[in-house]
Amino acid sequence: MDIGEFIRNYFINPVNDRSGYNIVNTAIYAFIALAFAFIFLRILKREKFKIDAKFMLRVIPFVILGSTVRVVTDAAGDVAAGIPNHFLANSSYLLGLYGVVGASHLYDYGLLTATPGIYIMIGSLTFLSLLLFNRMKKMELLPKIVGVLILLHLALLLPLMRNWSYLLLVIVLAIAGMLLGKFILQRMKLKPSLTQQMVVLSHSLDGAASYVAIELFNGGNTYFEQHVFSNALGVFFGSMFAFYVIKVLFSILAVYLVESSNDSREDRNYVLLLLIIFGLAPGIRDSLRLLAGV
Repeated sequence: MDIGEFIRNYFINPVNDRSGYNIVNTAIYAFIALAFAFIFLRILKREKFKIDAKFMLRVIPFVILGSTVRVVTDAAGDVAAGIPNHFLANSSYLLGLYGVVGASHLYDYGLLTATPGIYIMIGSLTFLSLLLFNRMKKMELLPKIVGVLILLHLALLLPLMRNWSYLLLVIVLAIAGMLLGKFILQRMKLKPSLTQQMVVLSHSLDGAASYVAIELFNGGNTYFEQHVFSNALGVFFGSMFAFYVIKVLFSILAVYLVESSNDSREDRNYVLLLLIIFGLAPGIRDSLRLLAGV
């Protein structure tokens, strides 16, 4: 197998045929993500960023934006794969805006709009925006601009949002996981901060959304687990509820280990932020996709 065939088989084809992740691309994506996270941290320190709760609140909106744009791509469908374009099918929605969005093909499924391409783009946008607005000394504007972009994309999904009862169940399970995490961390002699609780909430949301979408949802769309590890857990235990439980326990243990380390407060905050991102990105995407039924 030459390098071109290797890339096609393990990276391009899984995107094109929507088969999800495999053990090879999962390992390489994880390695690349961690390598860039380390590089970003070095640059952030050089640029005199303070990695605190305020910094996290400026980054998290980008995560929500990336997941929301990803769901808009889901709604745009893939005619070649027999998946309907909800914008063209409902072209009169939002005073005809749906038809315009569908005809523009801006959100058509492809290497840049599907996972992991969309998150690479959003990650790059996040990093460059932080550097630019920091140099301009206008950091307070950044969350507002990203917030507007989030609202615009949520507006595109609003007419499709109908599965509120399933979303409510996901939220209840996510909050239950967070409360359990807070209780256990307190028993471990920690006083969980908002950031630490956000770690548990993010991974609880991811686990809950996967469980509800795959096992409980009966709204006419069939969901399946695309990630290697979580799919293996579902198969081994016979239920994706096990994935939810393990995600909750994993996040609690991760917080405890991070806070037990001898690293600086800012380094620990950065690791906590990464943990939030890795849970929140798929959790928001799966929750919104479930809500919109796409």
